[in-house]
Amino acid sequence: MKLPPLPYCQELFNQYQVPGTVREHCKTVHKVAVFLAEELVKQGYPLNINIVKPFSLLHDFTKAVVLERLTDPPYNYQPKKEEIEMHRQLREQYKGMSETKVAHLLLQDEFPEFAQLFLELDELTRNPHAKVSEETKFIHYVDWRVLGNRVVSLATRLEYIYNKYGSWIRKKSIDWEATKQEQFDYERKIFNCLSFKVEELGEKVKLN
Repeated sequence: MKLPPLPYCQELFNQYQVPGTVREHCKTVHKVAVFLAEELVKQGYPLNINIVKPFSLLHDFTKAVVLERLTDPPYNYQPKKEEIEMHRQLREQYKGMSETKVAHLLLQDEFPEFAQLFLELDELTRNPHAKVSEETKFIHYVDWRVLGNRVVSLATRLEYIYNKYGSWIRKKSIDWEATKQEQFDYERKIFNCLSFKVEELGEKVKLN
């Protein structure tokens, strides 16, 4: 699988004027994911860290396409002029598309197999029982442990997601109870391999 180098990922952030708050979230997910993946691999867990690194960093780099306003909570962000213009362009060009499908489009020519992971992520968002790669399950979980740029409990993040996107979840007939159960089951699975507890993750990761 051809993978984007991390400097290339940074270029994408600049090219698409990723809002500062989204960048910070992506950077935090990246740090948490790399730390957790390294700890799991030490215990023999089947994860490809080379995939985890760019995937975690880019998982939300096209988030602007689904944001009506860049200033919406929890962002409370004063966007730059360039970010506002890019936001407008992306919303027009990819109207009605999810951020993961847009990411797939932007990456598929140069990194076709890697780009496919974003379609897996899109499917997993809608179907908790989707057959996807271990890296996709892992990034999906880590993303759901990070609210903004803070590591939070899975329960806290799930509550936030439903409060914010509940109408979309109901509209798409997503089985939310199954979604929650799948995430808690996955959490138990990976932390059974580790020497520290679920609630200690935030303390273990060096975010600064």
